[in-house]
Amino acid sequence: MFSEDGYLGCPKGVESIMTLNKNLNAKVIDQVNNTQELVMLNNFARETNEYQFKKCLQERISDIISWQWVLEDLSKRLNEAIGALRHEHNALRVVVQRIQNEINEHSKEASRPGALKPLSDAVEEAITQEFNFLRDEKKKFENMIPELEKQISNLEKTRKRIEVDILNKQQALSVEESCSNIDTNSTSKIISQKKRRRFSPVSRWENRCASLKRAGLRALTSAIITRQQVRGARVYLSIAAQAYAARVDAALRRRLHANTSKLHELEWQRAEVIKDMKSLDEEMLTTEQNLLDTLKQERVIVARLADRTLKPPGELTRDNVDIKLKDELSRLRHFTKYLRSNIDRIRNI
Repeated sequence: MFSEDGYLGCPKGVESIMTLNKNLNAKVIDQVNNTQELVMLNNFARETNEYQFKKCLQERISDIISWQWVLEDLSKRLNEAIGALRHEHNALRVVVQRIQNEINEHSKEASRPGALKPLSDAVEEAITQEFNFLRDEKKKFENMIPELEKQISNLEKTRKRIEVDILNKQQALSVEESCSNIDTNSTSKIISQKKRRRFSPVSRWENRCASLKRAGLRALTSAIITRQQVRGARVYLSIAAQAYAARVDAALRRRLHANTSKLHELEWQRAEVIKDMKSLDEEMLTTEQNLLDTLKQERVIVARLADRTLKPPGELTRDNVDIKLKDELSRLRHFTKYLRSNIDRIRNI
């Protein structure tokens, strides 16, 4: 009823159909395996790229934070320097006003320079020197005020540049942190920019940061030097003005109270001589007592050395005890000689 090569209604044999089915199954399996392999490779590449992206992004964030901290610290120090220079600026104005007041005081009545002309003495010369010194110092401080204002202006410009760069780094840091949080769920919220922006290399960015740092450090160094110069000038003015004032006061006292000063000086010298004589007497007594004590100690050492020579011949040796005693005897004799010479010097004074 059935043929060997086929079924009823089927013109071909069963083996050919089975062979075709096997070939199709093999192709399907190969295609599925290739697809799964591609999917696995794609997932591995995606995870690798994601890891590299996170690592690079973290390094970039670390660089931005480091430079931001450096520039913030530099901006803080520049702000402190600006405040210090403004304080010095106000101090300079106060100093100029005080010098002007001193000059006005020197221009009153008999205290003005040239009041004794055509006569002149040490007081007149001291007053003239002080007046010229104050006038020169006033000019010097008046010239320092514009320079200080220019220095403050340069510091503020540098600080503003650094603050603008700090704001840019804060915005860049915010963008970098938000970039790390972007995933497939948040891509729909991102608005693509139609305008293509120009990117610069990292080396240029680092050079710009380093240039800002160098500019800030130069400005800070210049501010510190300027502040030290201003303070040094103020200290010099204070010391020199006190010296000139003391010179004028001393000259006035010498001129007005010459005889009284001379008498006081002689009385002081007499008291000092008496005090020195008492000190010398006390020193003489102390030195003589030390000499007596030293001679007693010297006799003790000599007696000890003589006592050690009484040992039997076989026991008589030159040991450390003899060496120490002889060294001590030599030292005491040298000290005795020094004390006697000291007594002679005291007597000859």
